Amino acid sequence: MKRINTTFAMLALFATSSAFAVTPFAELDVDQNGVLSMQEAAADSTLAEKFNELDTNQDGQLSEAEYNNA
Repeated sequence: MKRINTTFAMLALFATSSAFAVTPFAELDVDQNGVLSMQEAAADSTLAEKFNELDTNQDGQLSEAEYNNA
């Protein structure tokens, strides 16, 4: 029983920790300038929805660190 609970806990963690981050940052960074614009983020609809929330310094771009902290 303990093993099953641990398995479910791990699955829940993985499911919630980075649910949108299916597309790798480098693939989204089309112009390869090291940040994602809203236009680039639009390629991943879930990321686009969370863009403003993830843009912690509110500069209109997502750094790789901001992207990875989701």
